[in-house]
Amino acid sequence: MSQPHVRPAGAPIHHENSARGRLMTAAIALFARKGYAATTVREIVTAAGVTKPVLYYHFGNKEGIFLAMMREAVAEFEATAAAAVDEPGTSRARIAGFLDRMFDLVLQHLDVMRVIDAIYYGPPQGAPFFDFETIHQRFIETLTGLVREGMAAGELRPGDPEDVAWVLVGPFEVARGMSLCHPEAEFGRTRLARLVQVVFDGVVTGSTKESSR
Repeated sequence: MSQPHVRPAGAPIHHENSARGRLMTAAIALFARKGYAATTVREIVTAAGVTKPVLYYHFGNKEGIFLAMMREAVAEFEATAAAAVDEPGTSRARIAGFLDRMFDLVLQHLDVMRVIDAIYYGPPQGAPFFDFETIHQRFIETLTGLVREGMAAGELRPGDPEDVAWVLVGPFEVARGMSLCHPEAEFGRTRLARLVQVVFDGVVTGSTKESSR
């Protein structure tokens, strides 16, 4: 099994300390804590230490900040997914690596995840439309493709690649949800890796498998 993806030391987690970066960081934190609808432009600029004209210059309005946040999220997701797909190794290692990279992305941007979940699953907040399904579908398609390659290479048992992909989504979503709602539980990447291996290994012993046939 390949080593889990590790973010390089010193790699940025938050936005750069520029006016635009501070506005983005402040807006994301406020959206996550108060909700998109309840956050005002005044609160964003105050938290960022700039004036309203600076916000209007960089983003146009509050809706512009939200859309910029989502565009950045999609771009980072696509880059991370592409890197995982191009990673060499066995199918199990590549699939585990993909899920690890995606989860690391979640951990880097917990507030962004909270904003997305609140708007996608919660009541309408007046945020501009964004096609969240694009990210979700791309995630499933990438995972399904990795599983399909593993089956074609004989490394994974034959079956429906999409079914297997959905099974693998289970531990990922558990780890993501625990990190968002119960960070004190420290349900981190090591635990996710163990759960993924349980899926790969199965939970039925050899003798039971034989007797059930």
